[in-house]
Amino acid sequence: MSVTSIMNQKGGVGKTTTCINLAAQAALGAKTLIIDADKQSSLSQNFEQYKPKSSILELFRGKQFEVVNVRKNLDLLPCTIDFAGIDLEIQGEYSREFILSKALAKLKGDYEYIFIDCPPDISLVTVNALTASDYVIIPIKAARFSMDGISLMLDFVRKIKSALNPDISILGLLLTHFDERLRISKNIEKEIKEKGWDVALFKTRIRNNTAIENSQFEKKTIFEFDKKSYGTIDYMNLGKEVQRKIKKDQKS
Repeated sequence: MSVTSIMNQKGGVGKTTTCINLAAQAALGAKTLIIDADKQSSLSQNFEQYKPKSSILELFRGKQFEVVNVRKNLDLLPCTIDFAGIDLEIQGEYSREFILSKALAKLKGDYEYIFIDCPPDISLVTVNALTASDYVIIPIKAARFSMDGISLMLDFVRKIKSALNPDISILGLLLTHFDERLRISKNIEKEIKEKGWDVALFKTRIRNNTAIENSQFEKKTIFEFDKKSYGTIDYMNLGKEVQRKIKKDQKS
């Protein structure tokens, strides 16, 4: 089993979209779980889970929780707006950073892949997600100001690795909203190389594609919406690249 967090403190970078479609791609061949840890609940709503019987809130409160089957081979632990105040609830708890990892330990053997949609901030929920994860993927939008905060997030992951989870590693940086014809996309790539981060950059880029936005409007994964779209091709390639990296790391 591998646990991968999708994290970026900036909104609008394709974090939730990437979590949805990476999980959907993984579920084509293996039992997969998505955890919605973002109080905005966009991922849960994409799977039409508006008022679930159980949610991640129960997990963080130490109560019984249930996952929901949303597609073949694909389960979801949903989130609702009620999750918004959880940081205040757990800040005085003993081992508060390990609430999620302890709960996921009970699911070992049930899933081959688990993906966590992190909140767009550095909070106790994000700390829990990274403490429970083997890997982190950081989406970067090919747009102005998209590089802001990347150093902070990389440093944050390093601190988690040093203090709480020595097994975590950055699986890769992912360029989203990419258009090779635009100067801004080329400049973002150039800046990533200049900072020495290109070694962590996924070969796959998620290109600008209206099919991705339209699929979300219709509450579908990109694979269900349009099998021939650039979005489907890109997320299929990304999923394969992610799985190769994970298998290579687990063998080493």
